[in-house]
Amino acid sequence: MEYIKYHSEPELRDPVILAAFGGWNDAADSATTAIKFLIDRWKPTKLAEIDIEDFFVFTETRPTIKYVDGIQRAIVWPSCQFLWHQMPDLSHDIILYLGAEPQLKWKTFSKCFLDVCRKFHASEIV
Repeated sequence: MEYIKYHSEPELRDPVILAAFGGWNDAADSATTAIKFLIDRWKPTKLAEIDIEDFFVFTETRPTIKYVDGIQRAIVWPSCQFLWHQMPDLSHDIILYLGAEPQLKWKTFSKCFLDVCRKFHASEIV
């Protein structure tokens, strides 16, 4: 099964990946909050996402419901997404990763994560 869906394939300059995995290891949601702040500030472009179907137990990491225009409801599934942002004044561009820590198939999930890192020649993962 193909787990990675690419939304864009930009030419990035020696990108650094800033990653935040939500879950028990994200003390006080500090890492995910920092990445969400950067997403809000930079408005990065969607790069890729990992299909989560085989990696999560949905009775533990549940989808949520949100209201759209105050009346319609939409299901919001947990996601594992990569976004990119060009840093014109720096020698590196940035790839942001935001997603929950997987509950299943860690080896496969790790391979997917690293495949994205390799595809864009990431120089560092933080």
